Amino acid sequence: MSEEKGSMEKETGISKIIYSGPEKNVYSPCRVVELFGHVILVEGYDLPNFDGCHALITLRDPPANTVAVLTSNHKLQTLLENALSRGYLIAFWGLKLTNPPTPRGGTWAVDVYGIDGIILYNFP
Repeated sequence: MSEEKGSMEKETGISKIIYSGPEKNVYSPCRVVELFGHVILVEGYDLPNFDGCHALITLRDPPANTVAVLTSNHKLQTLLENALSRGYLIAFWGLKLTNPPTPRGGTWAVDVYGIDGIILYNFP
């Protein structure tokens, strides 16, 4: 593993996600961003080529934009599930992925972020 890849995995918190196949994930050159929104879906995976979950989040700013987040961290998945069940606002930190994995094939229709932190607020 190259030092650069290891560094990006550490920053995004997705080091345990397993990528398979000829495509490698490519990270955008931007820095970690913090975005706010509401979770509208959480899907977990335990597949040979992907171990983790993704969530769809409707962003607060600008309104009506939806993004996906990926994580293999169980604690972050639990916070996403709680936000979904309660309808609470979250903030997340992550790097935008330019070639994110697609656990069951296909393509993403939204921007995808590898995340390493979530704040769960106690209000909608």
